[in-house]
Amino acid sequence: MRIWLLQSKLDDGYEDLQLVNFDDDHDKYFNNINQPIPIADKWGKVEVYTLTEGDQSDFPHFWGSGDDVPIFSERALNVVYDLIEVSVEVLPLNHPQHNYFVMHVLNAVDAIDYDKAIVRQLESGLRVSFTKYSFIPEKIIDQHIFKVYLDDSVFSRVFVSDEFKERVTSSSLVGYDFVEVWDSEKSDS
Repeated sequence: MRIWLLQSKLDDGYEDLQLVNFDDDHDKYFNNINQPIPIADKWGKVEVYTLTEGDQSDFPHFWGSGDDVPIFSERALNVVYDLIEVSVEVLPLNHPQHNYFVMHVLNAVDAIDYDKAIVRQLESGLRVSFTKYSFIPEKIIDQHIFKVYLDDSVFSRVFVSDEFKERVTSSSLVGYDFVEVWDSEKSDS
């Protein structure tokens, strides 16, 4: 079993997106997007535009919130929807040419094995990120898209399963990058 970070492919000739009304819409819709709390009932007409022209991406980079907020094309959503439908809110973006959607990940799993993971800690003692991930395998079975906790807070990164990755890589989708962060077959020591 392997776990992957899902990222948008940057600098490969793919388009990227930005909010039309960045200041208003970022504060209104994206300040709490990393929390696993439903927001669909507050979601409005969020307008985006292509910031950098290029080939259409199924996972465009979104400068509104970076790689922590996955954006899917309609094609990408159709390929993986059955795997992720219980774990995300699908929030539409209004783009002049294409149908894009924010994947608001609601599935936060307390799955980090802190005995084997390496956590980045500031001099103040505040733990802020991971330099090495280790997962509790039983807690990530059938978790196809999820976030994890860093201590008592939800960590913003979005993780996906092997099955999710295989579904995407065996399709004709473009513009994604998967970074392996953990493999249960490799030693965690």
